[in-house]
Amino acid sequence: MKIRTVFTGAQIVRAIACPCIPVVAFGALSAPALAQRYDPFDQLGSLRASDNPLDDERPDSVTGRPRPEYAAVPIQAGSLQIMPQVLVGLEADSNVYAVDDGRTSDAILTFRPRISVSRPSPVFSWSVAGEYAGARYFDLTEENRDDYAFRGGVQYQIGSNTVFIARALQARNSEQRSSPDSVAGIVRPNRFHVTEAYGDLSHTFNRVSIRGTVDFERVNYIDNFNGAGEIIDQDFRDRSTVTGNLILEYTVSPSFALFAAGSANKRDYRTRTDLVPARDSKGYELALGSSFEISRLMHGTIRVGYMRQNYEDPLFNDRRSLLVRGEVAYYLTPLVTLTAKVDRRTAETGVREAAGYVRTNASLRADYELKRNLLLHLEAGNEHRSFVSLDRKDNRFSASFGSTWLLSPRWSVRTDFSHRRQNSSGTLPGREFHDNQVSIGVVFKGL
Repeated sequence: MKIRTVFTGAQIVRAIACPCIPVVAFGALSAPALAQRYDPFDQLGSLRASDNPLDDERPDSVTGRPRPEYAAVPIQAGSLQIMPQVLVGLEADSNVYAVDDGRTSDAILTFRPRISVSRPSPVFSWSVAGEYAGARYFDLTEENRDDYAFRGGVQYQIGSNTVFIARALQARNSEQRSSPDSVAGIVRPNRFHVTEAYGDLSHTFNRVSIRGTVDFERVNYIDNFNGAGEIIDQDFRDRSTVTGNLILEYTVSPSFALFAAGSANKRDYRTRTDLVPARDSKGYELALGSSFEISRLMHGTIRVGYMRQNYEDPLFNDRRSLLVRGEVAYYLTPLVTLTAKVDRRTAETGVREAAGYVRTNASLRADYELKRNLLLHLEAGNEHRSFVSLDRKDNRFSASFGSTWLLSPRWSVRTDFSHRRQNSSGTLPGREFHDNQVSIGVVFKGL
């Protein structure tokens, strides 16, 4: 199978027809942003281009294997496809506020309807989608959430070797209590609005492919309150980010390719206070990597490089760090797929004293097809955060076990148990906690 960085026309039609809108994660009921297509509880995804040039859905894997007898069927209205979906879930959380002492547990009812309308076409495709995500706590009603997202996208096949994609997003999300940016003592989860626009142009000629993307994102946080009714300012976190990416790949053989990737970004913070210096910055990433396939038993991609973020205010130290990103899938048997991932990158933060942090994620996941329509998932991972201009390091371990039961093309059931544990060190350490979550959910999708 030939390895390519750019999408094929069929892949882009499938991606645009899918209602991929980022929303707040509802505990264990939400899967990673790059969730497999047969997971009915998939998070609605990200508008950003994948960092993985091997972005094909592999028929060899447990989760990527076609199951037409359980595939949801959209409503056909002429050339339009309408896909409704409703998720109803029940979750128990042992530590809602993600604290070390005085842990509070609660049960949560989640309700998430969404609908997408798309017009697939080999030449010009478009789609629009919307989703509401609600959470109702049995006792801690101040934690209730009402989030939403709207998305639109187009894809245009310019000739046989050139593809253009454009997408836009408007959403309101809620920040998890366990986030390093969520301070203690606030009466409700932090809320924020996201506006995003994304463009992607790719071209292939002979063994060479080139792809360029531009992404604009604006984030606007809503002020919070403490128990005494005093305002907890969040305006200092409002920002706009422009990012450009360029990937050049050369296919050495049908099972091996080399690529070079570079990106540049500019981050502008719109609001400044006396207590928080300006965090405006410019940065770039440079990396070399390869995509590979070994006798259809293993495939993956790895990139290694250098990343730097320069801050205008001298109070913040510039960030310089090693960049490592990779994903390797190993097909242990036709019924078992193992996937290892590593991701090291810089991130912005809501911690006032810090300029951001370098985040290193590593995880290992196993997917097992117990039956044709019953999939088991086991995953463990660790996230390390090293803050810039602040003596603080966080380390978070997580593990989860779940199942996806495909009852019919319309109905699916998923159960999940997850455990998280975080430690923090330094002169100004963050929170430490451990948390267990168990959930069950039912999805109705399609006709």
